[in-house]
Amino acid sequence: MPPQTAERPLPAIAAQAACFFLISINDVILKIIVAEMPSWQIMAIRSGFSLMMLMPFVAWQMARGSGTIATRRPVAHLFRACLSAVSIFAYFEALRELDLPVATAILFVTPFFVVALSGIALGEKVTANRWIAVAIGFAGALVIIRPGPAGVSIAALLALLSAATWGAAMVAMRNLARTEGTLSVILYFNLFICLIAGAMALPGWQPVPARTIGILAIIAVIQLSAQFFMMTAFRFASASVVAPVQYSQLLWSVLAGWLVFSVIPGPNVFLGAAVIVASGLYLILSERRAS
Repeated sequence: MPPQTAERPLPAIAAQAACFFLISINDVILKIIVAEMPSWQIMAIRSGFSLMMLMPFVAWQMARGSGTIATRRPVAHLFRACLSAVSIFAYFEALRELDLPVATAILFVTPFFVVALSGIALGEKVTANRWIAVAIGFAGALVIIRPGPAGVSIAALLALLSAATWGAAMVAMRNLARTEGTLSVILYFNLFICLIAGAMALPGWQPVPARTIGILAIIAVIQLSAQFFMMTAFRFASASVVAPVQYSQLLWSVLAGWLVFSVIPGPNVFLGAAVIVASGLYLILSERRAS
C-alpha cells in the first residue's frame, strides 16, 4: 500500500476496531504468560517470530525491486521502537498485578496523550474542545486509579506510563506513515524491538518450554495482524480521529476478565471508563460540528 495522508475516517475506524479486538486477544494470552517469563524475554521472542514471518514478504518485495522496505528515516523508526519498548514493558509489568479490565481502562487515556502530542509533533490543529476532552479523560483515569493517602500503586503508575509512551509512539507512527510503506514500518518496528528487548533480556535469559514457544508464535501472528490494521488506520485518518476507537477494547477486556479470569471490575472502573468514553464521544461530536 503506498503512503498516503488523505482522510478516510470510516475505513480508518474499521481498521482500528479490528486492531483493538486482536490486541484484546493478545492481552488475555499475555496476562497468562507474564507469570511464567520475564517481560523483556517475551518481547524479544515475540518480535523474533514476527521477523521470521515477515521475511517472505520482504523477499518478495526485494525480488520485485519495489524498494518499499528501504528507508531514509532509520532514526525515526528507532525512536518509535524505543517509545514502544518502554510502553510494552511497562504494560507487561502492570499486567502482573492488575486485573485485565483495570489495566485496559487505564490505557484509555492513551488517545488524550495522542491529542496533546499530535499538535506539537505533527502540526495537527488541537482545538479547545480537544483540550477539554483531554482534561475530562484524565479525570476518568484518576477515578479508576483511585489515588489515596497511601499513594498510587506501582502497577497503576506503570499502566499510566504505558499509556503515555504508547500515545507518543502512535504519534510517531502517524508521522512515519506519511513517507514510509506499511511493510517498512512493521519490519523496522519488530527489528528494533527484538534488538532492544533481546539486549535487555540476555543477562537473565531463562529456558523456554516448547508450549510457551508455541504460544509466543501465536501471539506474534496476532501482533503482526494488529500492527497491519493500525498502520492502515493511521494512513486513512489523523491520529486524533483514530485514537478514540480504542474504547471498544473495554468490552472485550471485561468479557475476557469474566470468562477467562473470573474477575468483574469494581464500580470505580466502570465509572472512570464511562467518564473517559464520554470525553471521547464529546471530542468526536465537537469535531463533527467543526467540520
